[in-house]
Amino acid sequence: MSSFIKRLLLFGIVPILLLGFQYFVDPLDMYPGVQSIQPVAAHYRNVKTYDFLHSEENQRDYDAFIFGSSRVMRLQANIFSDYDYHGYNFGVNMTRAEDYYCILRLLLENNERPIRLIVIGLEPESLSNSWPIHRQLLEVPELYQYLDDTLELPSTADSGLLQNISSSISLSFTAVANSLEEKEPTNATYSFDPATGDYLEIEPRNDGVKISGKLLNSLHGIYANFTELQPGRLEYFRRFIELCRENDIEVRGYLTANNPILTNFLLQTTEYSDRLSEAIAFWESIDYDGFTLVDYTSPEFYGGDMSDFADLAHIGTYNAELLLRDLMEQ
Repeated sequence: MSSFIKRLLLFGIVPILLLGFQYFVDPLDMYPGVQSIQPVAAHYRNVKTYDFLHSEENQRDYDAFIFGSSRVMRLQANIFSDYDYHGYNFGVNMTRAEDYYCILRLLLENNERPIRLIVIGLEPESLSNSWPIHRQLLEVPELYQYLDDTLELPSTADSGLLQNISSSISLSFTAVANSLEEKEPTNATYSFDPATGDYLEIEPRNDGVKISGKLLNSLHGIYANFTELQPGRLEYFRRFIELCRENDIEVRGYLTANNPILTNFLLQTTEYSDRLSEAIAFWESIDYDGFTLVDYTSPEFYGGDMSDFADLAHIGTYNAELLLRDLMEQ
């Protein structure tokens, strides 16, 4: 066998082996099924959808749901029982308007009882004209089947898939090392109750905020190129509301809070104030009597504790309980 053919086989086999390795390990939870090795990054859309549809502990008999980004994931759905509801927290990370629509379609077709209430945390970036559709939505066929190809959305760059696979390959070794060392990944939180969508571990009340340069840079990046509300996302939100109207679902929306450090940073370095005002004007223009919007951009607005922030963008569990109870008692 010539040296050329040997090199050709070598350079052909190695990429195939690496692709197979990252598919088996799946450190970014990109592929369907249960992982044999714990991923290093959380794929909340996948986890929540799988738990809702397939967990033996989930009877799909809810009449209240929590929608929104990671900012709503500390709201405890079991609190709904105090108000004569049976609830599930379907919060997922970095939601866009198309997520709300796709998740609601999934629930309407698979939940075993009529939905009476949706509590939804809202932030302007869900309507951004620069934030690409989340790759995790495109990796959950049970959700992305409801996307409308005629509605234009900011798209992921052509290199996005290759970049994800490249990251998956490199992080596969990290996931295997974590497994061998019995080390918990720092970026993966999978401790959900399949029956409620709530975190299994309740964090203690915070007495100070963790300041993260990475989070500041992330939010700055989101708003730096956010120049207007994206028409396709406005339409997805309208369709979400129309589904609620058709099914007689009450929607209690609230504006989520950032820590003042993050808010002031965004006000000084981006057009955050303009985008927030435009988003509020849009939500307030919704013509549905069953939709209400409450300003909870500061814990002070519901009797919360300004020290109880898990980080610059997420209130703590203590504030989350006060918020949900205040909203339910409006």
